[in-house]
Amino acid sequence: MSIHDMPDGMKAEFLAAFRAEFGFGEMTATANDDAAAMLKAAAWSWQASREAVVVELPNTECFGEYSQEAASNMRDSCAEAIEEQGLNYKVLP
Repeated sequence: MSIHDMPDGMKAEFLAAFRAEFGFGEMTATANDDAAAMLKAAAWSWQASREAVVVELPNTECFGEYSQEAASNMRDSCAEAIEEQGLNYKVLP
């Protein structure tokens, strides 16, 4: 995966961490083959680590005091935020 394929939130977090660790970012990598390879390998590692994480979300029956619609909206909002960070989720049965 290229950093250009990352969701915006994940890309921003990755680039900030990369710059903090290595002192350069995407602009330097476009002008230097070694830097580009390093950025690509780091992006692959970042994505692989994110794919390994699966956040478990409760089903809507666990939101007893809320309507089914409100519970679904809350769960769906959480799911969107999780995906924006490049993480996976599953809804528990």
